[in-house]
Amino acid sequence: MKNLVLFIVSLIITGNVLAQDIHYSQFNNAPLALNPALAGAFNAEHRVIANYKSQWHSVAKSFMTYGISYDAGLLKGKLNGGILGIGVQLFNDQAGENKLGLTQANVSIAYHLPVNRTNFITAGIQGGFAQRRIDETKMRWDSQYDPFSSDGYNASFSTGEPSTLSSKNYADFSAGLLWAYNSQASTMSSSDAKKVNVGISVSHLNRPRQSFYDVKGNKIYMKFAFHANSFIGIKNTNLAILPSAVWYRQGPFNDILVGSLFRYRLNNASKYTNFASENAIAIGCHYRVGDAVIVSAQLEYKNFLLGVSYDVNTSKLTSATNGAGGIEIAVSYITPLFDKTSKKMF
Repeated sequence: MKNLVLFIVSLIITGNVLAQDIHYSQFNNAPLALNPALAGAFNAEHRVIANYKSQWHSVAKSFMTYGISYDAGLLKGKLNGGILGIGVQLFNDQAGENKLGLTQANVSIAYHLPVNRTNFITAGIQGGFAQRRIDETKMRWDSQYDPFSSDGYNASFSTGEPSTLSSKNYADFSAGLLWAYNSQASTMSSSDAKKVNVGISVSHLNRPRQSFYDVKGNKIYMKFAFHANSFIGIKNTNLAILPSAVWYRQGPFNDILVGSLFRYRLNNASKYTNFASENAIAIGCHYRVGDAVIVSAQLEYKNFLLGVSYDVNTSKLTSATNGAGGIEIAVSYITPLFDKTSKKMF
């Protein structure tokens, strides 16, 4: 009971908790959840990503999130040098004993336009359908407490709540912009490539109502995401630095993550064929301001990427969690470029 009270109090008093949206610690490995302009923003033909996150299992029943996405870049060379990016995403989130959950499916469309040989700009939009739900059978109401029963509770008493409490359906729309810079390595072995992506997205443009009660004006806040990530190759070595950051702003709530991975290339990819893919490992950490240190590791093998991270809680919730936050896993697969000599945009 003490842990549960501390957990609830921490949610109320902290300004760094996104109370209305899911969020991934590996935000770069969940691109369609970050910005619709990232649909198709990669140097390959097709991409599939699966995400899993379990959080706060040491306090109460785990908060669990599952997600899967697919995106692709189409019509290369047919749109004034640009690319049409498309993507679909499905995620499910479930929290606590009452199984408060959200299931949402989104479709993203983006257009990537080259400005010159190294700079590209992108605009993207996203539309989706969501259902928020809760398991009423797991809930206890003050009207059901009975001082004459053995445990002080009688489930046969009326809750006094509306019968429509179990689910809420709504449409949801988002938009985003992206700038990308890509300076290719001077030679195959020099490893001095520089890449930068900077973007902004706005979610819940239509401000849908998520409340189970039909309360006028009770709408979800729009969420703004400002994000940046880069790849900085260290010349004539197998090393690269991958700093990244994101700032979410949703109503009165803030969530800021900043940090870096350090990547070591295990081998070179073949330049003109698909016989050899670049393999690499990376380790590093990010800091969620006022909340957690996130330790991460990545393995890139052929066309697969496996990312594993763990949140070590540092906020006032630590007294309830003993520092345990949650584990997150991301797995992605991309098909190689059909034409290895084509210009790389990202």
